Amino acid sequence: MKNIFLIGDSIRFGTGKPDSLGYGIYVKEKLADRANVYYPDENCRFAQHTLRFLHKWAADAPKEEIDIVHWNNGLWDAVRLFGDEPLTPLEVYGDMLRRVYKRIRFLFPNAKVIFALSTSVIEEWAKPEFIRYNHEIEMYNRKAMEVMAELGVEVNDLYTLSKTFDNSFHSDWVHFGEEGSLRLADAVIRACFPEEG
Repeated sequence: MKNIFLIGDSIRFGTGKPDSLGYGIYVKEKLADRANVYYPDENCRFAQHTLRFLHKWAADAPKEEIDIVHWNNGLWDAVRLFGDEPLTPLEVYGDMLRRVYKRIRFLFPNAKVIFALSTSVIEEWAKPEFIRYNHEIEMYNRKAMEVMAELGVEVNDLYTLSKTFDNSFHSDWVHFGEEGSLRLADAVIRACFPEEG
């Protein structure tokens, strides 16, 4: 059985509400007979937060035996709080991704790393004090793709997939309900098991 470690924001973790569990739980359920799936029992938020806490989150995982780390940061980095600029400036975001990758390689030395692009949002449902714009998410995704190309890391394009979802797949303007999360889980599983097509 493969050992998989998932790192990600609330799209992976969920919101704590029954109608928005996040894709992580569905990946674990769907792979119950094929993989051991590990993930932090919290939202991994922005890249600097992940860098700070990754050692703690990895403590209960068999680090040397992890085959795949499927990782995402970006939605928190691109968020604008109370009319301010994005939380993490774009160039800082690129540097943080490099540092998180270095930490992943240190903690999980035998793992293949897959980076997932941040998903889209429904802008018109957002509140002005806590907003994200899809054109900025796309900028952060492009920066992530540049960094991952530089590092030789595979990219899982959850953004393009999420853009095909209608509003009924969402539990709110950022997060997904069961159907959306199940479809994202399937995309994560396909990335982890490409041999199955």
